[in-house]
Amino acid sequence: MIAELELTYEQILTDFRTALQQGIDGFMKAGEVYVKAIEKDYTYGERLKEEFSDMVPAKAWNQLEALGRKWIHPKLVLGGMSDPKKTNLVKRLPYSTQTKVFNNDRFKLLVSGGDYIEVNFFDATHEQCKQLCGDGFIRSLSEQKSWLEQQKVYKEIKPEELPYHIVGGKITFRKNVSLTRAEMKQLLSQL
Repeated sequence: MIAELELTYEQILTDFRTALQQGIDGFMKAGEVYVKAIEKDYTYGERLKEEFSDMVPAKAWNQLEALGRKWIHPKLVLGGMSDPKKTNLVKRLPYSTQTKVFNNDRFKLLVSGGDYIEVNFFDATHEQCKQLCGDGFIRSLSEQKSWLEQQKVYKEIKPEELPYHIVGGKITFRKNVSLTRAEMKQLLSQL
């Protein structure tokens, strides 16, 4: 009689973590090899793409190059963060800063009254992440203040949306619209 070994959750967890880390390491190594190949001779890259077209989708080659050149953190290949918008913000940061993000480092976030709190990207909202980083760098507190002021100005000069729009001689009203007699006259004159 063959006795089956029961796997504990801890064993499964260890096996999964090991396999996942080997996969990430494999992607990193493949990216490094791909970069070496295209730096030696750009046609090598094309030949690799042809040779492995059944295993590597065409869109993945850019990711492999970015991994090999250490432009993006390997965790970004697996999705990085639950919010794709935050993932895109992190992709624009330097590799060293991406590493800080994935190490759960905290960054100073300016809040009302000139105070600041320290947050990590995983706990911050998308809007807070936009305040923290822009154009590929982490903003200082004074840069965040300027950015917040600029956002306030944009909101002030944004024209108010009309309760309707006219397309091809048809009026489409938005929800909960009420118009005065003068507004109705103006609207009819636009038709």
